[in-house]
Amino acid sequence: MTTKVHLACDGQGRPLAILVTPGQRHDSVCSRPLLERIRVPRTGPGRPRCRPDHVIADKVYNSRGFRAYLRRRGIAHTIPEKSDQQRHRYNRGRQGGRPPVFDRHMGPVPEWWTPLSPAPPGAG
Repeated sequence: MTTKVHLACDGQGRPLAILVTPGQRHDSVCSRPLLERIRVPRTGPGRPRCRPDHVIADKVYNSRGFRAYLRRRGIAHTIPEKSDQQRHRYNRGRQGGRPPVFDRHMGPVPEWWTPLSPAPPGAG
């Protein structure tokens, strides 16, 4: 039986929150509960700080849901993308993987032409 220790630290390496999970649990599942455990007491009166200014995480935490969660809470983040996701986005191309527009009478539409651009020279 194994366990994993998930740790949220500040910029100087001081622990802010800790979470212990079973070893077979995926790391990205624990990201939200770990961030929600952060409580930094204020020097004066007031509630403790619960939202970090910036999150730096490993590739394991690179998921659409976690990034959306951070954006929703207004937390800046630096999380590297996995190489297969970069490659997939590159393969989709500029149009997001959509095939080029095709008109049976005219053939493929040139890349420089957009519906709002003026007609090409000589197109009458």
